[in-house]
Amino acid sequence: MNHKYDLFEKFPDGSSLWRECVVGLGGARLHMIQLARQSTNKFYALNVKSGKVVHMTQPHGEFHVDPQSVKHSRSAVA
Repeated sequence: MNHKYDLFEKFPDGSSLWRECVVGLGGARLHMIQLARQSTNKFYALNVKSGKVVHMTQPHGEFHVDPQSVKHSRSAVA
């Protein structure tokens, strides 16, 4: 089952900007790599259903899931 992921760009001041929604963890990783080629900022993906966060570290493009990420709301994202 492929889950939806919202992709965000994180700026040095700590603010985040939603970039896009993609289907599947592989798709999220691919899109974050593509976004990272255009910016030196950090990127992360949020699993829409579970609330788990997948971070991409630069410059190596490695990924890790934040075990502390917890979904705080069941509201849908439009």
